[in-house]
Amino acid sequence: MLARLTWYVGLIWIGIHLAQGMLLVFAKSTSESLDGWAAAFNFLFGLFLTLVIFRWMRRTLLWKLRNRLIITYIFIGVIPVLLVLAMAGLAAELFGNQYATSQALTEIESQVRNLELVNSSITSSRATATSRLHRNAPEDLIPENMDALEKRYPGLQIQIFRQGKMLASKGPEPRVQGLDLPAWLVNAGAFQGIVVEDDGKHYLRSLQQAKVGNQEYMVLFSVPVTKELLDIAMDKIGEVSFDVMHRDNVPSASKGHMYRDRTGEVLTGGTVPAAPRWSYDPISTYGTDAHYKLWASGEEIMELVRVKTRPSVLFGRLFSSRGQYAGAALIVMVAVAIVFALIELVALFFGIGLTRTITSSVANLYRATQHINSGDLKYRINVKSTDQLASLQTAFNSMSANLEKLIEEQKEKERLESELAIAQEVQATLFPRESVNVKSLELHGVCRPARTVSGDYYDFLPCGDEQLGIALGDISGKGISAALLMATIHSAVRAYEYGRMPVKAEFVHAGVAAIGGAELVSEGRDLGVYNNGMQSPAVVLELLNRHLFQSTQSEKYATLFLGVYDGNHRSLTYTNAGHLPPLIVEQDGTVHRLETGGTVIGLFDGMTYEQATVKLRTHDIFVAFSDGITEPENEFGEFGEERLIEIVRANRRLPLPKISELVIAAVQDWIGADAEQPDDVTLVLARVQ
Repeated sequence: MLARLTWYVGLIWIGIHLAQGMLLVFAKSTSESLDGWAAAFNFLFGLFLTLVIFRWMRRTLLWKLRNRLIITYIFIGVIPVLLVLAMAGLAAELFGNQYATSQALTEIESQVRNLELVNSSITSSRATATSRLHRNAPEDLIPENMDALEKRYPGLQIQIFRQGKMLASKGPEPRVQGLDLPAWLVNAGAFQGIVVEDDGKHYLRSLQQAKVGNQEYMVLFSVPVTKELLDIAMDKIGEVSFDVMHRDNVPSASKGHMYRDRTGEVLTGGTVPAAPRWSYDPISTYGTDAHYKLWASGEEIMELVRVKTRPSVLFGRLFSSRGQYAGAALIVMVAVAIVFALIELVALFFGIGLTRTITSSVANLYRATQHINSGDLKYRINVKSTDQLASLQTAFNSMSANLEKLIEEQKEKERLESELAIAQEVQATLFPRESVNVKSLELHGVCRPARTVSGDYYDFLPCGDEQLGIALGDISGKGISAALLMATIHSAVRAYEYGRMPVKAEFVHAGVAAIGGAELVSEGRDLGVYNNGMQSPAVVLELLNRHLFQSTQSEKYATLFLGVYDGNHRSLTYTNAGHLPPLIVEQDGTVHRLETGGTVIGLFDGMTYEQATVKLRTHDIFVAFSDGITEPENEFGEFGEERLIEIVRANRRLPLPKISELVIAAVQDWIGADAEQPDDVTLVLARVQ
């Protein structure tokens, strides 16, 4: 699929590029939309082609374990070294950029500090001398040795201001717009730094305050930033350049105006040192941003500062305090790198050698699996070594010897599972499969086994239009034995309830050979026959208890609730043999428990059971359940009878199947969606119409 898609995308890609070529040849131009499609299919075709090549490599080159291990060694041993080298190179580049630009800017700013010191010293001395002469002339603040200062600072200009107005100046024509001091500096008192004029020129400026007599003046020293000044600052460092910024008349959204390099002018100074002989020392270019003030407005602008130098210059300045060790340190670093490279090569060589020993064992195992797959269970690997892989091959030989036995056991297991499935189908026929129609009673029952077959039991025994038996029981234990006993109880309850002894064929069908309970009939005991031939629930349980006690193992027993509903009188006659008491939920939410009865059946001989009759009203709900509903636990405890009552009470007006569904869903949620059901879940509901 991927290869076919790549083929289709490749054809479209070729067609687009052919169309572009034809347009260039005949129309001497291309279409912008076609260029966009070409770019999109360039990406798609490259992506799909990469995936196809990768899949081919994985299926062909990487099929053998030897190739996989070699590539693994490369990823583990070689690629990390390359990544470390790349990280070291990136760190060196970042450090070099930071160090080179900081050195250049520091040297330039040192010129500003020198100018500040000169301004402060001269202004202070001239102000003191002028005050002694009791003169207030601002021209006296201008030093007399201007020629010497101009030699040190080419283009130096000194200006005297009072309250922002220029009173006197000395030097070249001012390079500022107007003769007044900018408003943002009138009350500043002092300032020093690099500023930018509206024409993009850079200046070193120092502003100092001086007091002569009772007058206060401000003295401004201004030096243009020229190539000569940068040559002095960048001596033995390299070349520095500033992108010259010019005012754009378009207002900015955030600050007064935008400043851009509109003319391409670059202020450059300094010289890149020559490379040392017999060494690799390329010219490296670094860059950073610098923030300067606009002289006219005091706003800050950002400019790009580029520095060109050589790594040896930075290395030498970094180790200038211990210059005699700098070369030795570099030699040691190179030597360590060479040693590490040799160690990496040796490790790779031995890794490939170990790979051959591993892959030979894997090849032996692969051939052995092919023999086993073809049915040759007698094939054995000839083990020659004594390492862990040899132990693995020996274990494979042992596995081959046991495989045939395991196959036979699997066949036996499948046979048992098949028989268990048949038992499940047979048991399913014992539960009521068709709806039992009673005019005044709505019925519903459900049983969810915890295993393949269930040990719970419920049954509806109709007798006429308005008489019905309801049975619900829980067999001790789980699995096949509980299911067989459940079948026995099912057959016996039906036999006893309908007023006759079960024949032997019925018990054989239920999976039990013993027949019990005949003595009760031979003794002539009154079975309490109801109308339409149904027996008293208490007598039925007595017969059933004796039958189970005589025909089952001593530890086998069951709990059972048995009731007979009479629709003509809206009554329920019942007895309970140790089962969880069923509930009667009335229309107003009142709950009654049906507890009359006796102990479990099948455990003790000669037991008798009491029975009781309750009157039912319209819309009353009968709820019978097994412990699989109330006893499941989680970290909060058991599900409990109260939660069952609340669910039935809250939803008592819904159809019975819906109520049953809500109860079982709540139990499953209580257990956990992915948890195993701990016990059989059985629920019987009946509503009086």
